[in-house]
Amino acid sequence: MSISPVRRMPLRFAAALFTIAALLVIPNLASRFDRRLGRPDQRIALLGDTGRLPRRGDDGIAALQQRVRDNPQAFMPYISLAQAYLQKIRETGDPALYGKTQQLLDRAAQIDPQNAELFATRGTLALGRHDFAGALVLGRQALALNPASAPYYGVVADAQIELGMYDAAIKMLQQMVDHRPDFNSYSRIAYARELYGDTEGAAEAMQRAIVAGSAIPEHGAWAYVQLGNLAFGSGDLQSAQHDFDLGLRMLDNYPPALAGQARVATAKGDLRAATGLYQRAFNTIPLPEYAIALGDVYAKLGDKQQAQRQYDLVRALDKLFVSNGVNTDLESALFFADHDIDLQASLAKARAAYAARPSIHTADGVAWTLYKTGNYQAAQRYAGEALKLGTHDALKLFHAGMIAKALGQKEQARTRLQAAIDLNPHFSLLYGDLAAATLKELGPAHERSR
Repeated sequence: MSISPVRRMPLRFAAALFTIAALLVIPNLASRFDRRLGRPDQRIALLGDTGRLPRRGDDGIAALQQRVRDNPQAFMPYISLAQAYLQKIRETGDPALYGKTQQLLDRAAQIDPQNAELFATRGTLALGRHDFAGALVLGRQALALNPASAPYYGVVADAQIELGMYDAAIKMLQQMVDHRPDFNSYSRIAYARELYGDTEGAAEAMQRAIVAGSAIPEHGAWAYVQLGNLAFGSGDLQSAQHDFDLGLRMLDNYPPALAGQARVATAKGDLRAATGLYQRAFNTIPLPEYAIALGDVYAKLGDKQQAQRQYDLVRALDKLFVSNGVNTDLESALFFADHDIDLQASLAKARAAYAARPSIHTADGVAWTLYKTGNYQAAQRYAGEALKLGTHDALKLFHAGMIAKALGQKEQARTRLQAAIDLNPHFSLLYGDLAAATLKELGPAHERSR
């Protein structure tokens, strides 16, 4: 069975799976990964002969569909086709495939309702729909039936991370890599390390994932994009550009890599180039996050009409995802809050998201919507929760800084905002200038008396 790696996007909008750590306080994990991974003294780029790689998940789908037709009472053809559809969602963003996948799995359940592969694939579908509590139950059912299968640990760990169960997720990832140190386990380790602020260790683990390789070309391209995102998040535009370019060498016109290039272009002030790159990404996979980014660039250019067209697309696409069973509360809450749209609805969505998936990301979403609606004391509690793992995330630091300023806590505001800018001065097209201006308004730090 092939369980896709955790997939992260800037706003974590649906269409794919969303996806060590404080190594000094997790000695068992630290010793194992130090031996296995070494240190990242150079970047790894093992591209092979990309000209021979298949380009899309369409390959084999027709044959799998024929197998289902030829063997309507056989269990595995339904599972194999369902897994192919889940990969296809990663590559096209087509939410209608969620329903088709569900139908296949319902048919498989009629044939063998207690099969571990059925539970694991249902869990993967639940992750894609952002039903993380459901995914956790299904992943655990799969593991109970077959505890020797490494991918099943990934389903459970993905759900635990999104549910804020970080200690349990780390233990699950340790078992996963113990069973099989491969692309899927290393890529998850990378995300976990990033969550705990170990950016260097995250890049190291992702490089190992690339070396381990995957039979699916899109996974390799995705891994390079994750390296690029790590570099961009640390303000290293040159390395980010290099990694996004490698993603495109792995897979022509790969939208996440194009969007990464657009972020670099935006950071460099080339907004016209960014619009073209975001438009290419959206034309290939019409995801809300690309429309949001494109709209923001148009707004920065002063083209309000084009910006509004993109924002209208976001709302239409969101309805499409919701109608196909995807929970988008967190993503739409952040979109509304960032663009001052129906702020009370934004707060309600953020609270609903937190109730369903109390992770540091949803805590940050609640903090920001509370800030936008003027409830600064409550916002600060959630902002503190969002930073509790030590994640190096400039946007979360910015949110915390603005909340502290609203509460009159100038020193804390200055510290948070300076940390955001020091980490990545290009962290946000919407808020980068505001962060710098607010920091200037706060003035220099007061020297403490000795």
